[in-house]
Amino acid sequence: MNDIKTKKLIYHLTSLKNIRNILIEGLKPRVDINKFHDIADKEIIEGRKKHQLDSYVPFHWFSRNPFDGRVQKNFPDEKFVLITIKRALAQKENWKIILRHPLAEANIKIYDYNEGFAPIK
Repeated sequence: MNDIKTKKLIYHLTSLKNIRNILIEGLKPRVDINKFHDIADKEIIEGRKKHQLDSYVPFHWFSRNPFDGRVQKNFPDEKFVLITIKRALAQKENWKIILRHPLAEANIKIYDYNEGFAPIK
């Protein structure tokens, strides 16, 4: 895998069944959506709620990450869409970053983009 810091995109995996609403309404966090085809791991969702992360759309630093693989294994007949965003946009808009998986620690700190990106190796 290439150095995570030098990549230009961030990634969000969703079901193809969600793409119509995403194109009409935009990509929204789950707390702002009433009806969608959910592919997320329930334990991760609970961890995200616990840390007040459910009002953010989760993105990953690289594609083909463990989450993507697990979801595709759990839903073998599902068609997926990988949404990519330029990191430069995320930085310009000061998107938030967490340095650990929501299930990895009891206390997750949410950083502004530059502060959270700096310690990534």
